[in-house]
Amino acid sequence: MQRISLIFFIIIILYISLISYILILRPYSIKENNKINISGNKLATLVDKEGRIIAIDKTIYEVWLDLKTIKNRNKLDSLKSDLEKLLNDDDFNKNYILLGKYDDNLEINTYLPKNILKYSKTYLTYERNYNTSFGLRKNIGELNKTEYGIEPYLYNIGILNDYDKINLSLDLKMQKIAYEELSKMIKEQDAEGGTVIILETKTGKIRAAVSNYPWNMAFMGYIEPGSTIKPLIFAIALEEGIISPYQKFDLTPYISPVPNINFTIGEAEGHHFDTLDAKDAIAYSSNVAAVQVMKKIMNNFSNEWLYNKLELMGFGKKTGVEFNKEISGILPEPENWYKITPYQIAIGQGIGVTPIQLVSIFNVFANDGKYVKPTFLENNAIKDIQVFSPETSNLMKDWLRYTMLKGTARTAYKPGVLIAGKTGTAQKAISGEGYSDKYYSLFVGFFPASKPKYTIVSIIDDPKKEYYGGEVAAPVATNIFYRLENYSESNKVNIINGYLPNLKGKSISEALFILKSLGINENKIVLSGNGNYIIDQKPDKSYDLNKIDYVILILGDEFDEKNTNIR
Repeated sequence: MQRISLIFFIIIILYISLISYILILRPYSIKENNKINISGNKLATLVDKEGRIIAIDKTIYEVWLDLKTIKNRNKLDSLKSDLEKLLNDDDFNKNYILLGKYDDNLEINTYLPKNILKYSKTYLTYERNYNTSFGLRKNIGELNKTEYGIEPYLYNIGILNDYDKINLSLDLKMQKIAYEELSKMIKEQDAEGGTVIILETKTGKIRAAVSNYPWNMAFMGYIEPGSTIKPLIFAIALEEGIISPYQKFDLTPYISPVPNINFTIGEAEGHHFDTLDAKDAIAYSSNVAAVQVMKKIMNNFSNEWLYNKLELMGFGKKTGVEFNKEISGILPEPENWYKITPYQIAIGQGIGVTPIQLVSIFNVFANDGKYVKPTFLENNAIKDIQVFSPETSNLMKDWLRYTMLKGTARTAYKPGVLIAGKTGTAQKAISGEGYSDKYYSLFVGFFPASKPKYTIVSIIDDPKKEYYGGEVAAPVATNIFYRLENYSESNKVNIINGYLPNLKGKSISEALFILKSLGINENKIVLSGNGNYIIDQKPDKSYDLNKIDYVILILGDEFDEKNTNIR
């Protein structure tokens, strides 16, 4: 009997304990519409090739007030004076209210009264912080806010949750320079927008991608390639033995490639040639010579053959880069071609190419004839296919170097920057209406010219002063590579891992860029004073980054490092 009583007593104690846990100790449940973190996990930190932070989850503490329990226990009146300091009138109609987000418990205890904390629950969660400098946001996107971008792509394939850190191929130094040079040209030309992409030639790693539009034109928009396609058409003919490297073209101002059809292609305004060899035909961007080459191709091959050749190069299909919402451009199926379509293609009309397609396709000339798949992941394996023979691609590489020195891109020459490439000027097409009087100015090329390391595309949309690619788009590329080659020690910041660097003397944009690269939330950066340069900072250099509450940047005119005075 005593044993039964003991068992019954234990059961009663356990039951009371369970009820107490449910009512008192168990964390208050939060309604579905107040979910803290949709993924439920800490997401991978995204860094550039040098380890500089692009996106990072910061640990935060969310404090939720259980107003329902306060009401049930008739404590509302006694706490109302404190609650009115924290809540709006509408909040009193709710059951659970977010009081705030804090960095640690010390901050919580500093800002919230103890009698309120008694009826609150603290949740450890994560808040995503992004480096949005120099157009990065349009590349990265933002999970749960944008459908486009790198981050949604990585989440969709299941790796954003599986790693602590993911090394992207982007180089923030290159991104910054590309952004600045593109923005400068857009401003000078009063242009509608523009795009720059820089690939590492051998690997296809995207080192910079800038799109000066509300969306990311580099991966989500397309243009007609214009004259930038001509080297590819010539390369096809060379590869098939249809023309020789020493081919001569007898030229007229206009050509009608299809008999009995009123369709004429002429040279660009102000250009007229009598005779050009193949190298000069590319250098001076002869439309008539390009059409003559296409006629020779079509005399030997079918529309289907040409379509397959263009598709092999990468026209009309997504590159497969790690970017959500990449589009495939436009390459009409051969059964939908008109008789004039091949000759439109010869001068870069009638097809649509995305900037990432164009730079990846053109990269074959810099990469021994191999097409390499572009990637945003630093540690991705190289995926390539042979499109042209090394002999053909190396010949074209020499011709494109000649084009920069003697042809349409010669005005973009800069001493010490040996670049090769092709310019283009593409009229903007209007759906259902034909061509407008507005243009895209294009350049695609590689640097250094002899042993390419980087391949670049630069596009300026509707420049108002000049519109030829050699005068507008090509200088963007040469200026970028000139700055990269002359990136002096004074522009570099000595960063000791885990400590705040010396920002004195830096411009505002440079300082903000560096701080965001170190993972410091822009909400914790305070600008004080007037001017364009940092003349002082608090805390000073070598301060532990983990202990930083705020970084105060004191502004002034240009900083004199020698005298530590304002100039």
